[in-house]
Amino acid sequence: MTTELISLNEYRKNISSLWKKAQEKNIKYIILSHSRPIFEVNPINSNEVKDDWDIQYTEKNHKAWLKAKEELEKWETLSIDDLKSKYFKNV
Repeated sequence: MTTELISLNEYRKNISSLWKKAQEKNIKYIILSHSRPIFEVNPINSNEVKDDWDIQYTEKNHKAWLKAKEELEKWETLSIDDLKSKYFKNV
């Protein structure tokens, strides 16, 4: 991975082209403000990102989603903790 130092102003002006370049050429950008590093931008390698949609989208989860949607339409809403205990006991 290559590292490039760029100004905050340059980053703001060229963010669209910079992220594409970072992906293509595996470049990490250190963003500077008044010659001080303030943050860095790293490309995410698509080969390293696990696509787990097939694990998340199960029949059980879909049924739970449909039931939650039905309850929402009836205004039978629950808190996030209640939802987790009701629908995701084994997760």
